[in-house]
Amino acid sequence: MVQQRLPIVNSDDGVWGDILRQYIMKEHYNDDTDNPINGSHKTVTVQPGTATAGTAPLKFSSGTLLSTPEAGAVEFNTDSLYFTITTGTVRKKVAMYNDAAGATGDLYYRDSSGNFARLGVGANGKTLRVSSGIPTWSDTDPSTFATSTKTSNYTVTGTDTVVFANAASGNVTITLPAASSLAGYRFYVKRIDGSANTCNIARSSTDTIDGQTSVSLDLQYTSLTVVSDGSNWYII
Repeated sequence: MVQQRLPIVNSDDGVWGDILRQYIMKEHYNDDTDNPINGSHKTVTVQPGTATAGTAPLKFSSGTLLSTPEAGAVEFNTDSLYFTITTGTVRKKVAMYNDAAGATGDLYYRDSSGNFARLGVGANGKTLRVSSGIPTWSDTDPSTFATSTKTSNYTVTGTDTVVFANAASGNVTITLPAASSLAGYRFYVKRIDGSANTCNIARSSTDTIDGQTSVSLDLQYTSLTVVSDGSNWYII
């Protein structure tokens, strides 16, 4: 019968060796030869801890990272936990986040320090956008268009969608942004005045608009819709 216990003083005379052997071999490797790997752990079962300090099932002390990563190594340095994979023997940082203030629906993204940062769940109707490389919630509904009216020369930005051009007080030129920075973006420009002044849609730098440098909207209520392919603007 396998004894899964330590020997008892004055109770296990003559069988101490057998009981110790069975006890140690439960979670330690042994092939009964003079082998350097004998004594290493195998099939380790970690018992649960309690609420009392010092009883955590596993507790790491902060130390110095290995000069050369070793496959399978787990390391703890300051506030970061690492695990080294076999492929390429690359040390990977284990992503962690503070869940103390978390709520259902929260999102987590990588911050500049390589840790998880929490983005609280957005309110109903808000959409997820990126601002300065950081995800953020926006009040802009993707099913609606942002509109603005321009009565003088204006350069379209990435936050525009519909631009109403009013040349009643003088000539107006609406300049498109660089197509290279807004691949896939679409803009609408509509002339709303009936004056004799000019209303032009112009390119940025060396971009073209259907191969042209500019397009004129000569009549009231005419409009132009353009989309970028990452190099130039095309009328659709």
